[in-house]
Amino acid sequence: MKVLVLGHDTCAFLAVIRSLGRGGVEVHVAWHDPHGPASQSRYIRKAHLLPSWKHPVVIWKLPLQRLLVAEKFDLVIPCIDPLIMALHQHRNEFEPHGRIYLLSDTAFEITFDKFKTADLARSLEIPVAREMIVQSLTEIDRIRAQFELPVVLKPKASFRQGDGERQMVRKAYSWEAMERHVEEMCARGPVSVQENFIGRGVGVELLMKNGEMLMAFQHMRLHEPMYGGGSSYRISVPLNPDLVNAAVRILGHLHYTGVAMVEFKVNLETGRWLLIEINGRFWGSLPLAVAAGADFPLALTQLLVEGKTCFSREFRTGICCRNFRADLGWQRANLRADRADPTLASLPLSQVLWETVRNVTLLRERSDTFTWDDPMPGLAEIVGIVNDGWATVRRKIHSRYLQLPWVRRKLQARALAAFEHSNTIGFICKGNICRSPFAERFAKASFGPGRTFISAGLYSTTGRRAPEMALRSAAQWDIDLSGHRSAVVDPEFLARAEAIFVFDDRNFDALRTQFPEARRKIHFLGALKEEGLLFISDPFGKWPEVYEATYRQIAEILLMLNPEKGAPNYAYPDAS
Repeated sequence: MKVLVLGHDTCAFLAVIRSLGRGGVEVHVAWHDPHGPASQSRYIRKAHLLPSWKHPVVIWKLPLQRLLVAEKFDLVIPCIDPLIMALHQHRNEFEPHGRIYLLSDTAFEITFDKFKTADLARSLEIPVAREMIVQSLTEIDRIRAQFELPVVLKPKASFRQGDGERQMVRKAYSWEAMERHVEEMCARGPVSVQENFIGRGVGVELLMKNGEMLMAFQHMRLHEPMYGGGSSYRISVPLNPDLVNAAVRILGHLHYTGVAMVEFKVNLETGRWLLIEINGRFWGSLPLAVAAGADFPLALTQLLVEGKTCFSREFRTGICCRNFRADLGWQRANLRADRADPTLASLPLSQVLWETVRNVTLLRERSDTFTWDDPMPGLAEIVGIVNDGWATVRRKIHSRYLQLPWVRRKLQARALAAFEHSNTIGFICKGNICRSPFAERFAKASFGPGRTFISAGLYSTTGRRAPEMALRSAAQWDIDLSGHRSAVVDPEFLARAEAIFVFDDRNFDALRTQFPEARRKIHFLGALKEEGLLFISDPFGKWPEVYEATYRQIAEILLMLNPEKGAPNYAYPDAS
């Protein structure tokens, strides 16, 4: 068999590649990160380059169709939600050219919609969290009357249809934070406000055919993010008949064919449990299932290609699997966490140490990325972690150096001279959706038509929109970012810009590394001021007040450079 696997992560994507490769399948990949750890797997026979699926479909449709026709794959397996959503939306244009693993329309509609999943579970009398769907902040009084803090706020879907932008689940510990989250999230659609259920995350993984269970596996989370999210350390556990029954009932109702991870929360003290959501694709903890003997990717391929329906239901319990990169972040958060707060997923330090020693000693410890038969992805991840750590130390040392008074004066002199004597000025940040587009448009409004201002980002995807919080914060300065679409830095941009201004040390280092020929053009925007913050941090994914403070920093610097002009035709936002 020959299978095309689409994705880029070191969890599901890599686990699928290894599973199929060990099973004798010829594995091809596309829409992957060629420099990522997963791309180092020895089981990849061939990698194909396609235009990004984040572009409009007219750009990538024909190259994908040509690839399917040329290679005659037995199956195509997409591994990430936004890509699955894009393929599902245009499935009729691709399926005549090859078999793509996609859910039925009904199963897709339910499993990719958190609200519909909960509605179906309630109709089947499967326990779910008490919730209220709200459309705007005007319903805040109803929320206060029916819920106690903390509350969980969920979007309709994890990724937005169309641009594939991730939509995060939030947890609010104060009414002020709750109002802020509701206002931000409702700008993109309705929000589910849910009671906070204290429990441990448990996943029941299944392979189904027309609603009939063919394989089952169960894991429990050992390390969960303090406020919720994907786990970094899990253990295989015996099947819980009640949870398996609930999972099979809801998937059976959908006549489900394919793999799914049905996520529950279980209170280990009381035994009470709730259904959280359904992952209607390969899930992040898949490496654990494969390591424990539940080989879902190979079984799915054999089901869809060969029609096989008889699979072993045995798996090893007590096997633990760790995502090293994610778990380092969890360890740092756990050290700082208030372990007396029952709403946080923190653990005593003694328990964390003991579980590691015990699992390593008993040979139960596994890694998402490192395996003895395919070591290169794990080694590549370790090298990446070490490089990131050294880069962090180096940036801190460099930051301290740049803040020295005599160095800061030198930076300011160079930056001011560059700004004054350049007719075309470029602004560059990470993604070109928050800081640099605001700086570009604010400068155009402040300095008029005599000079040219342009912007771009270091992130490799074009056409991204500014987030809702950026639109709102920019509007306070009468700057409209609604029509902005991100651009990527390239040699043409660098040749056009006579001076380039970046916002933080990460932008500075990345730009100088990728384009050493432009080193002399690059300056910190913050260096234009004699004192104050040199770096202007990225507000992406943060609260509205962070966006407002960021845009205030940028605006104050640019207004300082043109005091006679003053602020354009808008009021200076109230600092309070």
